[in-house]
Amino acid sequence: MLIITEQWHLRNFVCALPGVEILDPGQVVYSETRTNGVVGRGVILECGPTLPDVFIWGFTKPGTDTIRAIVYNFGKGPKIQKLANDLGNLTVISNSASLSIEKLPLAAEGVYTCQHILQPLFHGLSVTRLHFVIILKVPVTNPYIVMSDSSPVEGTSVIMRCGLENGTGPINYIWEQESRESQLTTVAEIYDDNRFNVTDVNRNHTGWYRCIASNQVNQQRSDRVCLVHHIVLVCAISKTVSLLCQASSNPPSQYVWFYNNSQVFTGPQYTITRILRMHTGHYACLAQNTYLNTRSRKTITLTVYCECSHKSLSRLAVTTV
Repeated sequence: MLIITEQWHLRNFVCALPGVEILDPGQVVYSETRTNGVVGRGVILECGPTLPDVFIWGFTKPGTDTIRAIVYNFGKGPKIQKLANDLGNLTVISNSASLSIEKLPLAAEGVYTCQHILQPLFHGLSVTRLHFVIILKVPVTNPYIVMSDSSPVEGTSVIMRCGLENGTGPINYIWEQESRESQLTTVAEIYDDNRFNVTDVNRNHTGWYRCIASNQVNQQRSDRVCLVHHIVLVCAISKTVSLLCQASSNPPSQYVWFYNNSQVFTGPQYTITRILRMHTGHYACLAQNTYLNTRSRKTITLTVYCECSHKSLSRLAVTTV
């Protein structure tokens, strides 16, 4: 029911409550248009090319049947009702019955009904009734990434989620990885699912990740987050490495071993059992003869490469320089 508190008469017809009563209808034209609107943006609803003798705009909320007046003009200029304030910045376009609505809120979604009435000089009334169904789309907001674990153990899994505060679905998600060499790669494109699962994590997964969320309205890119900045390798190994230091002297020299400048052993042969990547570093052997008051120092670099396949060790390599 269109609620208007004013009665008016125009030659051979009367409009009063409730609704619109046409005594001499002449010709009535009906039309319905579905329009996609965007929250925060504007829309124009056109109600005929010319300014009619009378026009009435009504609004119906989704899920209801009640039509409530938002604008009407009985020939004395448009009158905007209080309800229009809930539908955005609403104005009537000059010399027409068309509406301009700016900064659409979510509450503006619904059915807009325009009835405009013309009375030709020698003919009956011409009544046009237009329905505009506005379906609002919400732009996606800036996404953010949530990780189940930002520093996972190698061989485990990580779930990344691209979070959004708002955005009308369906939403498409694109995941990008930026490597340590600043190379950008698209690693996944997932339709309407914001989760990206990285299984069997290894050093190739190390880097920065971003997600891009997009819908019919816009797209936004998240800030980058780092995955596996410090990979923890767990490898069950039992390899032994021995470092031998020899110096010709009489009487025999005394030997002291240093690891990264910290003394770790005394004797000519330093043995590391169950070597791990943590043993990578600089080893120095100091040979000294206290009787002759001579000394000699030699430093080597030990590098341990631990390569894991799934959850077991596939290869261990040790190099010295």
